[in-house]
Parts: sequence; structure tokens; C-alpha cells
Amino acid sequence: MILVAEGSAVAHSPVLAAPLLALLLVAVAVEVPLVPFLGVVLLVRVLSDATLSSPSIRHTGSLNLSGAIALLFVLVAAGLVIRRRRGARQTALAAIWLGLWTAVAVGTHGASAETVREGVREISIVSLGVIAYNSNRVLNVTVATRLIQVVGALSAIVALGQLATHGGLLINGQMRPDGTFTHPNSASMFFAIAATISLWRFVELGRRRSDAALSALFCAATVSTFSLGGLAGLLAMLVAFGALQPGSFSLKMGGFVAAALVVVVFVATPLGSERISQEASTSITSASSRGTANTSLAWRLYKWGTLIPEWEKSPILGQGLGSTVAVEGTSENEAVGKVPHNEYVRYLVETGLAGVLTLLWGLGTLLGALARRRGNGFYGAGTLGLAIVIGCLINALASNTFLYTTTGYATALILGAVLAVPVARGRFAPNSRKA
Repeated sequence: MILVAEGSAVAHSPVLAAPLLALLLVAVAVEVPLVPFLGVVLLVRVLSDATLSSPSIRHTGSLNLSGAIALLFVLVAAGLVIRRRRGARQTALAAIWLGLWTAVAVGTHGASAETVREGVREISIVSLGVIAYNSNRVLNVTVATRLIQVVGALSAIVALGQLATHGGLLINGQMRPDGTFTHPNSASMFFAIAATISLWRFVELGRRRSDAALSALFCAATVSTFSLGGLAGLLAMLVAFGALQPGSFSLKMGGFVAAALVVVVFVATPLGSERISQEASTSITSASSRGTANTSLAWRLYKWGTLIPEWEKSPILGQGLGSTVAVEGTSENEAVGKVPHNEYVRYLVETGLAGVLTLLWGLGTLLGALARRRGNGFYGAGTLGLAIVIGCLINALASNTFLYTTTGYATALILGAVLAVPVARGRFAPNSRKA
């Protein structure tokens, strides 16, 4: 019936076919081969991130490839939830929350494709976690982690090549590698997640040399971006992984040793040591008085200062998702329209106290669910999930952790797979240990 209606719609107008195509995808979602599907789509998303996530995209209402990928994830997730009903209540709550604050954005800035863009983008991140959670363990933790390794390896190699050839993105007079990503900061956080999951695979899945090599590759790629926020996120993940790892102290040493090596390498590089000394010289007084600061920390402090008055205009409900980046900058104030570089401040302005409080409740629920999967079940997958969340929370203090869509996708995929692990006593082998 759907195919007949689709043919009739196409015959009259391609525009009429779009809703039916969406309905068809929802209907057949359970038949989609999830591993090759996500592998190809995520690889395309990572390799094209530099063009799909440029700042100009935020100020247009057109639907590009990144938007199409986001809608694709939403439709597949909807189909899986409808048929399998795993996590239906939590999914509905997340959708309602995002829908509510997207509606606030529409009420504040008017209805347009640009206004709803952030809501769609964030629901697509949630959708990827829902897909992993409802995959009937097809996307178990070993498969999900391998997918992240595969889709990120080429970009990491590109970043190291840029380091060797002095390529990348010029920021404040410093050439910093960004791989295939839109910015070194977004590249660093994706690489940090990939490094952490590679270390987890090495420790938990038989100490394979391929996982050790990939962990070293992604750690090196993270350092090559010279992102202090990315470095802090990686260190937080590695230290958390070591501290939370069940077992003897010798088992915990992997995370601690890796963190120490990363710090040594970063400080030993000329640009790394220069960045640290430069940020250490930041004057809080001068940062609060002008937007053209000479350090990234000073610029962040200035930007946060400009956002607090915006929050005070609507302290309870905020101004809606995407409101901090939807406005274009001006020559008089370059900080306007620039990303906040602090996810806590961003959500405070965009969702107000009500939104932040519900987010904190959701975060507490997530941490509790991950903690119940630490040390029992699928090779201590809960430890990996906790380490990634902790790293993201640290990175979010001075970066745009989830405004970087690829970081959000990587995080959601891993967490969805971890949460799908049943809470059980003892450790059990995965369905696909060779993944």
C-alpha cells in the first residue's frame, strides 16, 4: 500500500513523495542492516564535517547533507522504538524536552527552518543512542567501539599529516591540524573518545596490538590539534577509566600511564608549551572589558559575560535551543553569534533554569544507569560509559562539546550500546568478541 501511494506521489510531484519516503523508512527500520548502514553514514559525516558544519550553515534555512543524515537517524530510531519499544518512555521524554525548547525558540525568534535546526540536530544525536539501544545487541559495545575506530582513523591520519606539513586551520596566528573536522576543537574531542574506547578494547578484549596502535594513533591525533579543551577531556577520560576500572591497581595503570604520556608529549611540543604559557598569562580584568582578547581563555570569559545578560531576559525558560548561535555577528561586536564555548552557559541561556534542572536530573539518571553496569556484565562496559561522560562534562566547561555533532554522535552511539547491556551479576562474553 505504501509503495503504491509512493509511486502515485512521485508521479504528481517529488515533494509529495518525501513524507511517504519517511513513512516507508520508519516501517522498514527493523530490517535495516544497522552495522553497514551506520558505518557508511558516520564515515561520510566525519569525512565531510569540515564542509557540513561550517559556521555559515547555522544561518541558513536550507537542508544540506548533515540535515539529511540527522533526519535519517531520527526516522530509523522512530521505527525501532515503535516496533521494539525499548526505552520508549525515556525516548518520549527526551523528544518532549527538545520539542518544548524548540517551541520556545520559535516563540522567541519566529518560525523558520533556521529556528528549528538546533532541535532537529540534537534529537538526531539522541536518536543514534536510541538506535544502538534498540538494535537487539547487533550494535553491542565491541561493534560500536569498532565503528568509531574505523570512521575516525582516516581523519586522525590526516591530522598527523597536517602536523608534519604545517597544515590545518590558522587560529590566532597558530596553524593547528583539524583532520577532516570543521575545527581543531571538534577534532580533538572525537579523537579523545576514540582513544579512550581503543584503550578499553585493549584492556578488556585480549590486549590486541591493533587496539594499542589505534589508541596511540588517536592520542597523538588529539595532541596534534593543540586543543586545551580536547586535552582536558582526554585526560579526564583516561584518569576516570583508570580510577573506575575494577580490579587490582595494576589493571588501573593503563589509564594513568596513558594520561601521563599524553601530558608529557603535549608539553614537549613547542606549540603545546606555547599554548599553555599563553593561556596562563590571561588577565581576567582585560578579558571582561573587550571582545578582541589576545588569548582564547580571555575571549571565552568575555563571551560568557555577554551571555549572562541574555539569560537574565528569560531566566526560567530561556530563549530556546540554538538562540546563542542563531544570531549573526556584527563588526561592532564580533562575539555576537559566536559559539559560547561553554555548554553549561549555553543551556542556561537557551533553556533557562527549568531546562538546566531537568538536564541535571537526566544526567544523574544516566550516571546511575552507567554505574550499575560498572564491573559486572559486558567487560565492564559501564566503566567506559562513565569515563566518556566524565570527559565530556570536563570538556564542556570551555568548549562546544555537543554543538560539535560528530562528538555527539560518537558519544550517543557508545552510551546507547552500553545502556543496552543488562545489569547482571558476573561477567559474560559478548556475542561478537571478534568485532
